[in-house]
Amino acid sequence: MTRNLKSVKESLSRVAMFQSLGESDLEAMASVARQITAERGELIVSQGSDGESLYIVVSGQIRVYLSDETGKEMILGLEGPGAIFGEIAVLDGEPRSASVAAMEQTELLMIEGREFRRLLEAHAELSLGVIAALAGMIRKLTDATQGLALQSAYRRLVARLHERSVEEGGQTIVPERLTHQLLADMIGCSREMVSRIMSDLAKGGYIRTEGKRWVIVRKLPADY
Repeated sequence: MTRNLKSVKESLSRVAMFQSLGESDLEAMASVARQITAERGELIVSQGSDGESLYIVVSGQIRVYLSDETGKEMILGLEGPGAIFGEIAVLDGEPRSASVAAMEQTELLMIEGREFRRLLEAHAELSLGVIAALAGMIRKLTDATQGLALQSAYRRLVARLHERSVEEGGQTIVPERLTHQLLADMIGCSREMVSRIMSDLAKGGYIRTEGKRWVIVRKLPADY
């Protein structure tokens, strides 16, 4: 196996729906994957376009979002290495359900839809992995919809901060300092509302900024 093919296979093995695959199945998928690079701000797939390929994030970060005719956006998620997108349109033949853009220079693997469908027909483990991953996606979307319908903007904001946080050196941090507009687009409210909440949390000693990251100093209040 060439070094490049081995590297592609390792990237594929980090994708949740492919983790149950054996070596031969991973090699078969790696052999049809093409490496591409998306620059910061570049639109990778567009909502409503034909779904001819699926993509896997190798490095970098992407923004998955919906937009309307006025240009207003609703961010569905920020994803990094190991994320996969475009698979639904490849499977059902319908137009893309969301747009995806690169947040920074992002390395990707692209697999053409016809090749992916051929692999699904030939490899039972891959088919089962895809089914399990899609079921998990449905559960995640159900939870997100419930949050939008039943939770306040404050609770949605806190949930997003916790979702993006990690433990580092005994501290809880959000390693990426998300802009107020980006947070607003992620939780479906105005930038002004996010700015007010974040300002109040900072004044209350709950969060502070360190360079380009947020530090959650103490447990965030349950309600605002």
